[in-house]
Amino acid sequence: MLKQEKGSITLFVLIAMLFFTIYLIGMYILSTNSESSQIEEMAKIKEIYEEGVNNIEDVYATLEKREIENNEKEIALDGSWSSTNKVNKPNLENTGLQAIVINADGTTSTPDSKKENWYSYDGVENKWANAKTADGSMWVWIPRYAYKITYNDASDKSQGGTIDVVFLQGTSNLDKDGKDVTQENYIDEKGATGAYIVHPAFEDGSSTGYPNGEWRKKIEGIWVAKFEAGYQDVDKAVDSNIGYSTIYSWEISGTPTADRTTYYYGEREIGTKIKYPTFVANKPSINYIGASDSYDLCKDLTSTNAPYGLNANKVDSHLTKNSEWGAVAYLAHSKYGRNGQEVTINNINVNGDTTAYAVTGYGGESASVGGVITNLTAIKNNQVEGSWTTSQGQKASTTGNIYGIYDLSGGLWEWTAGYIAPETGNYQTYGGSLKGESNQYKSKYAGVSATDETNYKETANINRIGEAIWETSTSGAWPSTTAWNSDYTCFVSTSPFIVRGGTRIDNYAAGMFSFARGTGYNVFDVGFRSVLIVE
Repeated sequence: MLKQEKGSITLFVLIAMLFFTIYLIGMYILSTNSESSQIEEMAKIKEIYEEGVNNIEDVYATLEKREIENNEKEIALDGSWSSTNKVNKPNLENTGLQAIVINADGTTSTPDSKKENWYSYDGVENKWANAKTADGSMWVWIPRYAYKITYNDASDKSQGGTIDVVFLQGTSNLDKDGKDVTQENYIDEKGATGAYIVHPAFEDGSSTGYPNGEWRKKIEGIWVAKFEAGYQDVDKAVDSNIGYSTIYSWEISGTPTADRTTYYYGEREIGTKIKYPTFVANKPSINYIGASDSYDLCKDLTSTNAPYGLNANKVDSHLTKNSEWGAVAYLAHSKYGRNGQEVTINNINVNGDTTAYAVTGYGGESASVGGVITNLTAIKNNQVEGSWTTSQGQKASTTGNIYGIYDLSGGLWEWTAGYIAPETGNYQTYGGSLKGESNQYKSKYAGVSATDETNYKETANINRIGEAIWETSTSGAWPSTTAWNSDYTCFVSTSPFIVRGGTRIDNYAAGMFSFARGTGYNVFDVGFRSVLIVE
């Protein structure tokens, strides 16, 4: 209640003061940016008046004081909803992940944890939240969202389209205004009516058999490696707990050999401990590693001897699933990423240079430019155009700036935890830990045919969502380029494991929407990427 003035005062003066104060309060509220913030400010002012402040200058002073006090409070980076940024906050607490700001030269600094201006998913700046682990590996936050695809030609999905994204509060289906996006009468910011799909990468599939690559519970978001896995410098490399299960390889020349005993770190045999990867730029991409070994290695990143410093009680690490690849691709295609513009290809090739083949974090001059052959010495000495911090290199990022995810087009193909499961053949020989039914870590697809198109058209597969496969292509036959941006499409068959992204030699066919098949054994042009989930 307003304080009572001492002494005499006319009713007219009192009423005039009241209306003038209400007018000033109204002007202050209207100056805020949104309906929700207006409500918040009204509540603040009401609270101040109830405390006995009746002078408008005192109101402003009290508001300013409280704002300063609030800015000095630690912000809980726990995946909860940010009323400031209108997305789920990066989930960092007690994880071993450290928030970072990336400088123009690629160096990093620690942002003020008391503020939230170090990241943005606003459709303009698109400064996705980045973090790093103790070894320097970088990770990018993909907040929980729902999506809706509008095709350019509803009768031909290969002709591309737009992807609209709505960020969701916590683990709910609610948008920033508290409206359920999955309802048919939902009206989005464009004024269009219709339900959105909560992306399955953030959903709970434990009771349904994980039909779309879901997790074991609803989650606020995922952390995705910023770059595909790279070889750590020899003097910093650490042995993992995982030994090579096979060294049978397909050589660069195209000639299969029984054993590839020489690799980036020297000699090896079956059982040789695999070195932990690093997820930073300008490193040779890890190759000559099979699907199952990639799967096992990614699950080992939280072990106590690993160099990442991750809290195994809070953080899960695993090989990228196709649902998670799709979650990145859809967000990148939306206005919160490239807004429909294709990311450029990583076209750097170091073919034959100490058995390396590609280098992380580079971008070509265009989406489909041909490969550039160089060597690791030139890369180390910064003599090659297109490194990730340059204007050219940033075109290969999901955001068009240094805060996005790289190597989704070109570089190496990347193993994913997706496969078909015939009773004989390469799946049985090279499947290892990937064998079995779908769970939170892997996706078993319908079909056991030796024909890729037959498996692609299995009803259970055609109906899958969120993976940037069936929603964004029309064929899985080899050879075809029926995905968006004319990306490569070839589904699994006798080669039963799914790979994504393409290589530097795939030119126009490489891209975020590209998918192909892999045999499962060690190959010179296939690597991998990891995902972290905080629970």
